[in-house]
Amino acid sequence: MSETETWELHGFAMTCRNDCIATSLGEIPDALQYAIDSKKFQAELDACAAVIMGHRAHDSIPNAKGRVRTILTRSVTALEHKEGGWWWNPATMSLENILRMVASAGGKVAVNGGQTTLEHFMENGLNVLHVCRAESIAIQDGLKLLAACDRKTTVDDVLRTGGWDLSERRLIDLKAPISISTWRRWPLVEPGDNFSLDV
Repeated sequence: MSETETWELHGFAMTCRNDCIATSLGEIPDALQYAIDSKKFQAELDACAAVIMGHRAHDSIPNAKGRVRTILTRSVTALEHKEGGWWWNPATMSLENILRMVASAGGKVAVNGGQTTLEHFMENGLNVLHVCRAESIAIQDGLKLLAACDRKTTVDDVLRTGGWDLSERRLIDLKAPISISTWRRWPLVEPGDNFSLDV
C-alpha cells in the first residue's frame, strides 16, 4: 500500500518522564494509567477513526469508550470481528485491506503502542508519531518506549537519529502535567504488506 489520501497513520504513546511505558514486568503503574485515562490524551484518540494495537496492550488497557479497535494477533486466519473489536493477523492480510474494513470512510488511524507494535509501524508506513509524557512520573528500570533507549539514550535521541523531526511540543494538561511531542519523518516511508509481529 502506498501513502494515500484516504488514511493517515499516527502513532500515539504515553510515557513517563524517563521514557518508560511500563514496569520491567510489563505492568502499567496506577499513576501512568491515570495519565492514559486523562481527558486530553483520550481526546487525541477520539479524533481517530480506528485504533490499531498489540494484543498485550489490548489486554492491559480497558476499552472504556468502545472505540473501534484492531488487535494484532496470530490466533486468527486473517480478520475476525469478535469480542473487543477486529482481530487481525498481519501475516495473512494486508494493512490496506484491513483499513478498508475497519475505517472504510478513511481518516486518521491511531497506532497505539506498545513497543513492538509501534516500532514495526515506524518501519512500515508510520510518518507521524505523538509521544505524550506524564512529566511528574518516573519508572525505575522499566520498559522503554523504544528498544534502542537506555539510561543515557532518550526517545528524542533515537527519533532524531532515525530521521524524525520534532514539529511541535506542547502541554496538553497543565494539572497532570502531560506534554505531547509530535514527530514527523521525511521522506515518507512506504507501508509494507509483509508483517512479522509477535504481539
